[in-house]
This record gives sequence, C-alpha cells and structure tokens, in this order.
Amino acid sequence: MPTEIANPIRRILCPTDFSPASRAAFEQAERLAACTGASLLVLHAQPRWTGVDAAGQADDETTQALSKIQPRVSGVQVEHLVHGGPPGEVICWVAQERDCDQIVMGTHGRTGLVHLLLGSVAEYVVRNARCPVLTVRLRPEKEERLKEPEVGMPMPPIQPL
Repeated sequence: MPTEIANPIRRILCPTDFSPASRAAFEQAERLAACTGASLLVLHAQPRWTGVDAAGQADDETTQALSKIQPRVSGVQVEHLVHGGPPGEVICWVAQERDCDQIVMGTHGRTGLVHLLLGSVAEYVVRNARCPVLTVRLRPEKEERLKEPEVGMPMPPIQPL
C-alpha cells in the first residue's frame, strides 16, 4: 500500500536570469517535476527600468529567451511568466500568489565585496520565501575536493548497519 505524502509538490517555481546557474537550476527543477508530477512555472523577474515597457509587457528579447526554456522530459508542463520589480521580492510574491510548493533557483556564489554591494537574490529568497527553496550552484571546472574536518581525537570508521 503506497504511503501518501502529506505535502505533495504540485507546482515548482524556477526563476531565471538566463545565466548558466539558472539553466542548471531549471534542469534540476525539471527532474524534480518529472519525479513528482508537478508543473513548472519559469519566472523572469526584471527591475522595472529594464526589459519591461510602461504597460508592464516584456520586451521581445526577454520573451524570446524565456520561450526557449522548454523541458527535455516529456510530460512536464511549463508555464512562462515575466514580472517587473526587485527580483527577490518578485520571486517570493509570485511563489505565494501562484501557490508554489517549491522554489528551485540558481545561485552565482558571489562573495566578499561583490556580494556586499550587489546582495544575493538567492539569499533574499531563502530568507523570505514561504515555501522550501532549493539552490543550485554551478561547480567550478577545477574544484578542489573537500578535506576531512580535523577533530580532537580520531574517530572510528563508520560501520554499515
């Protein structure tokens, strides 16, 4: 007898800024949607001064770029949306208004002064969204392996259960 999930994922919000990190997040969201039967809502949030005209309509370039984001897995339903405003606020608001159960978004991994000056949309969303947020970071081409943390005393090997 299958176990029923208390809070199934029905709609996944996947914000995009058309970056490689956003593309990786879309691929992750697509896999999650395929496993859960959820639909995908792909959102491009733009500051009001770029890419959105006075009537709130997206420019042709934005609309074309957004329409190219299509699932590779059959059966995954995708809807596209453009909304003007501060990206973090727009993402959280759309997730709430469209009853999204999960947000899957890319993160650029900026640190230091750049992060301090520009902030992080992903960080804002993680702190303010009313639903779970999965962040996807691109791995650098030459990433060093993590080192085992140093401990005060040696730990015995983990034994299988």
